Amino acid sequence: MNEVYRGHEIVLLEGPPLSAVLIERRSGATLPTKVTALPNEGEYACLKRARQLVDLYLQPRRHRAAAE
Repeated sequence: MNEVYRGHEIVLLEGPPLSAVLIERRSGATLPTKVTALPNEGEYACLKRARQLVDLYLQPRRHRAAAE
């Protein structure tokens, strides 16, 4: 199950652990990080983490600096 979220394609990869890579649709660039989930957590947990990562990347710079 793949998903498009806020201009990014989330691509789930099979195998232990379940993981997802994020691709910016406009440029085709793969983001330098990926997310994982344990088999018992399932695809939905992995997709949720991927959406959270996209949200983090799209936050304005000043909000990221405050969170660090």
